[in-house]
Amino acid sequence: MKPSRVVLLGSSGHIGRALTAQLTAAGVEVIGHSSKTLDLTRPEALAVLEPVVGPDTALVFASALTPDRGQNTTTFMANLAMVANVGNFLQSHPIGACVYVSSDAVYGFDENPVTEATPTAPGGYYALAKYAGEKMMEWARAGHGGSLLTLRVAGVYGPGDPHGAYGPNAFARSLAKDRSIRLFGAGEEERDHIHVDDVAGLVVALMDRGATGIFNVATGESRSFAQVVDAIRALVPYEITVNSVARKGPITHRRYDVARLRAAVPDFRFTPFRDGLRATLDSFGALACAK
Repeated sequence: MKPSRVVLLGSSGHIGRALTAQLTAAGVEVIGHSSKTLDLTRPEALAVLEPVVGPDTALVFASALTPDRGQNTTTFMANLAMVANVGNFLQSHPIGACVYVSSDAVYGFDENPVTEATPTAPGGYYALAKYAGEKMMEWARAGHGGSLLTLRVAGVYGPGDPHGAYGPNAFARSLAKDRSIRLFGAGEEERDHIHVDDVAGLVVALMDRGATGIFNVATGESRSFAQVVDAIRALVPYEITVNSVARKGPITHRRYDVARLRAAVPDFRFTPFRDGLRATLDSFGALACAK
């Protein structure tokens, strides 16, 4: 059942903005907070939530220092502090549904296809913080009989991305600048690219159905970065320069079996990749003919 009110931590992020738009369109009151309005690393700051939470309120925790902010012990400890403070708050305040937005970074790259039963193998500070966050939220909720929906999100692309992670968004930003793309090796690595609006739509759909537990949020369709470049070539009205650079590690792939997700939301339809890619290129100004 869709909640009438959602407290969204991380509302200014890529997923947070898309989720705010979809919830608002569905008639749900969204109380959004970003680091500018609520410093989650300070436990006393969460007092601002006390007047708005309750059994009929859902909380979506989508806030984190992302890898572009640094992969180090400082960002790791900050991410842990945020989850610890939110977990402590939940233990002493009644709240309805709770959603923790995690990452597929908690998995290693040595097993395919990935399912929710695939062993975790965090390979960096961000991934380790996300996995620790999952467990901390799980324990905080279980101790007080509360449910938790944990979403391990694959690579997100689409308009509004502030991070520029390697893939469609970084390619679009580079094209808008000088019509070039930097590709590691020959772009052999396969990844599952999911549109940001689909991530938001799945959060809403899973909440509507009262889903709990862990779900991988992915399309189930992986493509190589070289295939992404080919798709871009078919959309832009100019020649693209592709600069191959040495990759930093071995070739790895990420493919998903999304049977659990499909069973939970069988009617959900993903944005066709070509349509999502076109919208992404347009949002960055990469479809313009003029240089």
